[in-house]
Amino acid sequence: MTISEMHTAFKLELDKTNSLQYPSFLPEEIDFWLNKAIRKFVRTRYSGINAKREGFEQSQKRIDDLRTLVREVTVPCLAGTVGVNKPNSYVLTSGFSNTVFSIDPYWLSLGEEVKISYTSTSTSTGGVTTKRVGVTDVTTDNYRSKLDDPLSDHILHYDEAKPLRLFYNNTIEFITTDDYSVIEAYIRYIKEPVTVVYGATVLLSTDCDLADSTHDEIISIAVQLALEDIEQPRLQSYTQGINTME
Repeated sequence: MTISEMHTAFKLELDKTNSLQYPSFLPEEIDFWLNKAIRKFVRTRYSGINAKREGFEQSQKRIDDLRTLVREVTVPCLAGTVGVNKPNSYVLTSGFSNTVFSIDPYWLSLGEEVKISYTSTSTSTGGVTTKRVGVTDVTTDNYRSKLDDPLSDHILHYDEAKPLRLFYNNTIEFITTDDYSVIEAYIRYIKEPVTVVYGATVLLSTDCDLADSTHDEIISIAVQLALEDIEQPRLQSYTQGINTME
């Protein structure tokens, strides 16, 4: 649907078209409810807090719900500065902020991989080798125990290693050992949904960038949010219908 069609559908579901004797929402107000519904739709389909209890990629439906927002970027890494970052730590060169994701702003993480560089001990490869590998997710509470664990996945064994990964502020930090380094990171994420705007002409309008198959659900969520705000008696029955929506 275009944003104009979404506005019409919103009015029809809310039963507040101009042909009826009810107060109508202004276009800017409908934009507000639609944008709020879009953000709620993305968060609930990502997290699994929905009627099906399915998060992103746990079913084909959830994949199709958010597929148009999925992005992957490659970002070079630099070794951490001594006295600022931990030994053998690597951070994104521009910091983990939306300056890195200027075209498609970062919103929710889906996972990371990195390219590591090391001197191979394998007789078949030998010499300096690079490899794309996964990471070991850690938190501020448990990364120290992983760092001290001689069997931790981040230690290079037989040409295999998964560096520790920490998030903080606008930074992703990868922690390695002395015998290998991180060259670049591959960040897979859900981008921030575009803000829809109803305009007088097509050039002034901004359409929803989620798949067309999601638009009916987004409109239903927007109507639910609007009903809740104006405290209509229809809210309870309408909410029951929303809760059974796939």
